Amino acid sequence: MKKIFIILSAILSLLVFGCKTTGSSSKTGATGTTPSQVCGEWKIQSLTGFENVSHYGATLSVLANEEGDFILNGYSGVNSYFANLADTPKAFPVGNNLASTKMMGAPEDMAFEDELLKIIANAKSWKIEGRKLTITNGKASAVFVK
Repeated sequence: MKKIFIILSAILSLLVFGCKTTGSSSKTGATGTTPSQVCGEWKIQSLTGFENVSHYGATLSVLANEEGDFILNGYSGVNSYFANLADTPKAFPVGNNLASTKMMGAPEDMAFEDELLKIIANAKSWKIEGRKLTITNGKASAVFVK
């Protein structure tokens, strides 16, 4: 039931906010990646130190709102997370701007979630190759696919 709610929420978010490319965005990440390039929904493919990541169902989405600001949200295995990228001097890393719900889960699920959120919050690079997004914080990496 929880997965159905998350999927429906993601679809509704895409319908409401949609993604639009804005040439005026000057926000760039460590490798020059802009929010509009990352725009869309990504599903976890791998995370350093964890096997069978599809079990967690983690996602990452970047959407544009009506004002042209970008919003990051997703599901990290136990909780939902979000950040308004307009509040950061550069789009990535999101740092202290990243917030999440605070539900508890199984210890292995919480360990996965903690590592994933550390990578997203402290990203040193975001790299897109085809339909693959790799986020690295210098110690670990998370790979997402569209």
